[in-house]
Amino acid sequence: MVYCFVKEGLPLNLNWLQSILYGFLAGLTDILPVSAQAHKVLLLKFYGISGSMEAMDLTIHLGIFAALYLSCRSQLVRISRARALARVPKRKRKRPLDVRSLMDFRMMKTMLVPVILGLLFCQRASRLGSNLMLVALFLFLNGVILYIPQFLPTSNRDSRTLSRVEGLLMGLGGAVGVVPGFSAIGVSTAIGSVCGVERGYGLNMALVMNLVLTLGYLVWDVMEIAASGLGTLSFGILFRYIVTSLTAFGGTILGVRLMRRIAQNHSFALFALYCFGLSLFTFILNLMA
Repeated sequence: MVYCFVKEGLPLNLNWLQSILYGFLAGLTDILPVSAQAHKVLLLKFYGISGSMEAMDLTIHLGIFAALYLSCRSQLVRISRARALARVPKRKRKRPLDVRSLMDFRMMKTMLVPVILGLLFCQRASRLGSNLMLVALFLFLNGVILYIPQFLPTSNRDSRTLSRVEGLLMGLGGAVGVVPGFSAIGVSTAIGSVCGVERGYGLNMALVMNLVLTLGYLVWDVMEIAASGLGTLSFGILFRYIVTSLTAFGGTILGVRLMRRIAQNHSFALFALYCFGLSLFTFILNLMA
């Protein structure tokens, strides 16, 4: 979830530069395996802002969701067509059944079980972001998880050879992404690598999983807005929200392209080192607070 600022019912107290930077980093770090929530907490810490703002949450999550949908659209269409063809009687099929896509759909359903359960606790988990010591610890653990796969042999397994238990473990990696400091895509992909999943395939499955995770955040945002209302919302502030959503969209698209390029030939060890450094920085920041 996103942490923003509310004061006497007024909208977010961010200027244009802060809003654009915040939205872009929210989208970029939502895909890179470095924990978007930890970066949001730290950025707003520098802004001197605390609290929550549902409208900003909603606009950022809308931008991220749109970018993820466009990035995963071909995979979703392929699965949808395979399922439609599977419902056609065998004697009437005009082309072979896409077994790989059907197996992908089965694996995705398995992965989403822990993700949906994790969403039920996302509000409680997001409150942990107020404790920088815990955020530093979770960032360090996230780095450890990202670093482990480089010591293991690579493989090219996919949904056709993966068990449901392995799918649940990858989904569990996505579920812990609701905790500030952990990356849903990073942990899920790292667990997949440990299970022998081909890194590019694991990333694509994690992106679809993150699409559903973001959809869950959107549902929470709408529920919170329905409960508390939007407060005072001028045209200028609404336009700023739209721009922030667009920058989140751009950051997400950039993150997806970077991750797909990196996943082809490189491990995520560099991101692990980054998490270690950010963990140390967060720890020092907590001591100075």
